[in-house]
Amino acid sequence: MHLETDLANIDDVTHDQLRAELSRLGDGSDRAILSIDGSTYIQTAVFGNGLVVEKREGGGEETHFHAVPRHPELPPAKPKPKRLWWQKLFAHDPDLTSECAFTLAEVQQIFADYLAGRTSDLPKQWDQGYCDR
Repeated sequence: MHLETDLANIDDVTHDQLRAELSRLGDGSDRAILSIDGSTYIQTAVFGNGLVVEKREGGGEETHFHAVPRHPELPPAKPKPKRLWWQKLFAHDPDLTSECAFTLAEVQQIFADYLAGRTSDLPKQWDQGYCDR
């Protein structure tokens, strides 16, 4: 499988390489995609309270799913800074949080299971579409 992050592109990624690159998320890298091909992959992105996980199962939008965690929403990793009114209107909020956020350890397990060809039992379920909450 191929691993792509903001800091690395690795063909035939090993378990150790996967774990190491996922550990760099939030520290210079905000996303990771582990792919079989261009339409079959699992991906994660950094949010202010953890990482969101999505997958696509070999097709278009109808085969795109997001993982729903078993635990309640994670709290923000740090307090949100006060933003000026114009920043709220025009600037991207780097501290967005998500109800669908997982911890790094959970994401490492989900990705390790995917690399091994197993379905992870960590997500409560996979809901169709993107996690927009």
